[in-house]
Amino acid sequence: MKSPRRTSRLVYSLALASLLLGDNLDAQPRQREQITAVASIGDAVMEEVDLALPDELSPGYLFWHQADELATDVVNYAMLLDVDGKIVHRWDTDLNGGGHTSYLLNSGGLLRTGIRDRRYVAGQPVAATDTLQITDRTGKAIWEVSAEEIDFNGHRITFHHDMAPMPNGNILVLIYEEISPKEAAAAGWKAGKGETVWSDGVLEIEPDLEKKSFEIVWYWRFIDHLIQDQDANAATYGVIAEHPEKIDGNFPESYAPMNAVRQHLNSLDYHPVLDQVVVSSFIYNEIWVIDHSTTTAQAAGSAGGRRGMGGDLLFRYGNPAAYGRGSEKDRLFQNQHDANWIAEGLPGAGNILVFNNNTGVGGITRAGTGRAAAAAIQEQLKGISNVHEIRPTVDDGGYVLGKTGTFEAKQIWFWKNDDFFAPFQGGARRLPNGNTLLTDTVGRRVWEVAPDGDVVIRYKGPAPAFKAFKYSADRVAELLE
Repeated sequence: MKSPRRTSRLVYSLALASLLLGDNLDAQPRQREQITAVASIGDAVMEEVDLALPDELSPGYLFWHQADELATDVVNYAMLLDVDGKIVHRWDTDLNGGGHTSYLLNSGGLLRTGIRDRRYVAGQPVAATDTLQITDRTGKAIWEVSAEEIDFNGHRITFHHDMAPMPNGNILVLIYEEISPKEAAAAGWKAGKGETVWSDGVLEIEPDLEKKSFEIVWYWRFIDHLIQDQDANAATYGVIAEHPEKIDGNFPESYAPMNAVRQHLNSLDYHPVLDQVVVSSFIYNEIWVIDHSTTTAQAAGSAGGRRGMGGDLLFRYGNPAAYGRGSEKDRLFQNQHDANWIAEGLPGAGNILVFNNNTGVGGITRAGTGRAAAAAIQEQLKGISNVHEIRPTVDDGGYVLGKTGTFEAKQIWFWKNDDFFAPFQGGARRLPNGNTLLTDTVGRRVWEVAPDGDVVIRYKGPAPAFKAFKYSADRVAELLE
């Protein structure tokens, strides 16, 4: 790796291991249980299109990237669909692996991730990938980096779950960093008896498309920002409730057997004006905001950057029990995904949308068998997911702690429907007319809903999608030729 330029309470069953550790792959690639074939331009791939309120539909084209986190390794490709569900453009692929999305770039190409060498991701936690690509309009890679190429302070990494293209052309991507139990213990993190511990992080990569090279220019590591009250000899020892900016490395009280995957970040988004990053932690049932204006050295500590807090958490929301300032009754989120800032120019700009799966512990445990059996179990789970649009309370640009000692936010919009439940993954994205595009990954459904909550259109797709997007005709005009 080149030198940076800028310096619980819930006990899960053993069945959860295959959910969080992926397929526990050995060195031999396993046979795929199912492959969803790549369709052609003009094909109608949607199983169902139900346009209930045509006058309220946000015009545009649906962007659908096939993904399947647990059951199968579907072809890792994306497609652009018209309102009837017919393919108007597709991006071919030479990668496989599910559990991810891709992002449409201004060039008409994609930013995507996937698996090229299954041996490299063997034994990694769920949704691990080894390859990050930028493609042209056809899906052919014009730039690529392998996680195996990256020496991350002497540690091996894999990419996972999510990434974000930045306005300057750089890429933010979630990573798993392999550290030793000794390193975890030194930070006061009781990470089980395994030989490897996975610490989540955020990596910023500057791609050079001409030279086909890359540079790591910034990163943030989970393990650098711990607080714990179980090992008095560790430097991270302290009173958790007195440090809401730190992360309790031993929360929840038991996450057996997967203490080695303690945080499980599952989404990432970047706000260019604030120069901040928001991530979602599946295990903590929280979203976290991190200052990106720091140097890499400052991001590892508690000072520096625009807010003067280094890489410590600027804001956290969803489960105050995670920092000793609440209980289960105060929890808002449960296994949420796709925390994202609403972009400038859209209704609600600057607010944060959170897709709250609201999946109970029992459901997660039952789905822990992995592969096709897990997919079948997922489809049988019952519940009601919901979507929260929140506006964090700020004062002089800083996030406010209320009288109870918890971070404050105003709920701007809330949505749920008794017939909408996404037990795993899923997303929520604001559209120009104020509608919101919702993705149910397991159900292979995308719904567009109006501000009053009414369902405008329902799609039943050909394969699971982590999160779907919609683009105007002007935005994708060159792809329609």
